[in-house]
Amino acid sequence: MSTKYSFISLALIVCTFAGCNNSNSQKEKELQLKEKELMLKEKELDLKKVESNDNHLSTIDAVKIAQEQFSNYLPNILKSHDAILDLQEPYTGDFTGDGIEDVAIYFSLAPANGGNAIVGQGLSLYQNTGKTVKVIAGYEPDYLFGFDKISNGKIYVEKLEYADTDGRCCPSIKTAHILTISGGKAY
Repeated sequence: MSTKYSFISLALIVCTFAGCNNSNSQKEKELQLKEKELMLKEKELDLKKVESNDNHLSTIDAVKIAQEQFSNYLPNILKSHDAILDLQEPYTGDFTGDGIEDVAIYFSLAPANGGNAIVGQGLSLYQNTGKTVKVIAGYEPDYLFGFDKISNGKIYVEKLEYADTDGRCCPSIKTAHILTISGGKAY
C-alpha cells in the first residue's frame, strides 16, 4: 500500500512540476516577446533620430571641422609665442545651450628652441550649429590651468598656482573656475 501511495505522490509531484514548467515556459515566452517588441521600438526611434538628423553634423564631424579650423589658426599662435605645439586635445559638450555638442580644443605650447616649459596654453571654442562649426571664443589666460570638463552648459577649468614649497613641475594650488564667453573671448 505504501508503494501505491508513493507512486501516486510521485505522480502528483511530477504533474505539479510539469505544470510549473509550463507556466514558467509561458512566462519566458511572454518576456521574450516583450523584449523583441522593445527592441523593435528602440530601432524605430533610432531610425527617426537618424532621419531628423540627416541635415545635422555628427559630433565626430564637428570635431574634425574644428580641428581643421584650429590647424589653420595654429601658425598665428605659434609665431606669437615663438613656440611649437606640445599638446592638442578636443573636448565636446554643449556649452552654448542649444542642445548640440560643441567643441573645445585645448592646446599647450613648448619653446621653439627646445625645453619642456609651457610657454602658452589655451582653449579654442567652437560652436556646432548642426550644419556648420564656427569659432566663437578663445581663452589664453596669463596663468597655468587645467581643463576639467564641460557640464550643464558650462566649461570648467582649474587655475593652477604654486605654493612656496612647490617644485616648478607641480603647482599644488588648484582653484575651480567656470568660463564665461562674451565678445569672442572666454574669461
